[in-house]
Amino acid sequence: MTDPQHMIAKISLHPSGNQRGIMVRNILIFTALFSCVSSQEESGHTDTSPGETEGLSTEELLEALYADNGGEDAFPTHQVLALETLLYAQDEIESGDWESAATRVDAVFEEMPLSTSIWMEGLGHEGLNIGSPVAYYGLRMLDQILDLGQQTASGTLQMTAVVAPCAEVSRPTLPDLEAEIVSLDIAEEILADNAHTLVVSTLLFRRWVQAITGGMEVELVVYEMTECTTVDFTDDGSVIVSYPDANSMVDSVPDEIARSTDFWWVVAPSGVPGDGSGYDRHFITGGMGGYGMGLPLFLSDDAWFTRKPEHLGTGPYSEIELRAYQPQWFQHEFMHHIFRTWPEFGLEDSGHQWFDLTTWPDDFEGVYEPDYYAESITKRLLGADPSLTEGLSAPELVDLTTFEPLDLVGSYLRSPPENDWHTVTVSLNGVDLLWSNAAGVSWSLEINEGELWTGSDCPYGAQKVPVEAHDGSIVALWFGGEKYVRLDD
Repeated sequence: MTDPQHMIAKISLHPSGNQRGIMVRNILIFTALFSCVSSQEESGHTDTSPGETEGLSTEELLEALYADNGGEDAFPTHQVLALETLLYAQDEIESGDWESAATRVDAVFEEMPLSTSIWMEGLGHEGLNIGSPVAYYGLRMLDQILDLGQQTASGTLQMTAVVAPCAEVSRPTLPDLEAEIVSLDIAEEILADNAHTLVVSTLLFRRWVQAITGGMEVELVVYEMTECTTVDFTDDGSVIVSYPDANSMVDSVPDEIARSTDFWWVVAPSGVPGDGSGYDRHFITGGMGGYGMGLPLFLSDDAWFTRKPEHLGTGPYSEIELRAYQPQWFQHEFMHHIFRTWPEFGLEDSGHQWFDLTTWPDDFEGVYEPDYYAESITKRLLGADPSLTEGLSAPELVDLTTFEPLDLVGSYLRSPPENDWHTVTVSLNGVDLLWSNAAGVSWSLEINEGELWTGSDCPYGAQKVPVEAHDGSIVALWFGGEKYVRLDD
């Protein structure tokens, strides 16, 4: 097993459309764009996997993809139109040619009207995954970016990807699904070429978040842990869920990075043998969790970005596929976080309710999931209070060395309260802090190096309790990823 190397890469979107980098000690800061334009020419077969394509233009990547899958003529015409519109419009936006991008996107929706069945025709050609509906999520994101227009950068949001260099993985085996323990390294493609695979996979998503937040540039920081993690699975008879120890992965991040993070993302060696075929189960290795002060936590394994799982195609991912499909995954998971952050709109009162068209608000138009997302942003969330900018920014984290224990004393409420555990009083008994809820359960609190922690008597175990402040006063405590708002001054 290779020795893990500590690395931080900081990636942001740069209006010049160039990828630039400078190494300062162990911190790599560089900017990246959607299209890595190069005059490089290849003859014959071109490896289109992300680790081999940095520096190739979109045109070259498409030529290679078509050549490796029966030629362009083998693809349905509408698929070619949708895919190429998505890719070239991204390039035009990054080069500053917004007018051409808008013309291109308008043209594809004129030819292939929104929400019609043509977007679902011919899915899975040659085992490829370019989105379902084809390129539709990305195009709807681009359409929204263009509608909101060019915006002056108004600040930054930091998306920190925490990569485990290795893991002790518990995974099922055939034929009886008995668990085996294996030691695995992270796939080389994940961190190769300045984490090119992670950059490519998030570019459109980050540009879209920038648009809907009024210009908050999303920087991607890639941090490689110095230790291995663990990966475990559960099996309910139809679905196998395989996740890493995400909380401990995030806990390992240096404070200087953690305090600046607004979105978390963990990537660990996969607990899925191969592509997951032959198990008569659906593997789930990704999702949306929460961490600390209710921050979004993307959960994923390395294989999600290197090869297609059985239900999405066959073989390794090409860079074109990553650009076409991964925005769909990131947006889907992120909308879970958005809907739970603004519950007053009732946009996900039950999980994935948008798959039932009868649950759609009367003023929403469309039939597909990305239609629901676009309508949600445009007709509800752009006018939300707090704004998307405010609600997606990490709250101010308190260093308790500047406070006294007495400053924490008061009443707190998790909103909306669902049971007596959500009504809380923090009291001071001599020098000891105590968390007590209306259900009659109490446990100790301790201040350790400026951080608030539950004691070992907490039924959930010892864990950090982030403290939120505003204008020098404590306004909330975060416990179990949920916010408890202070009720008194």
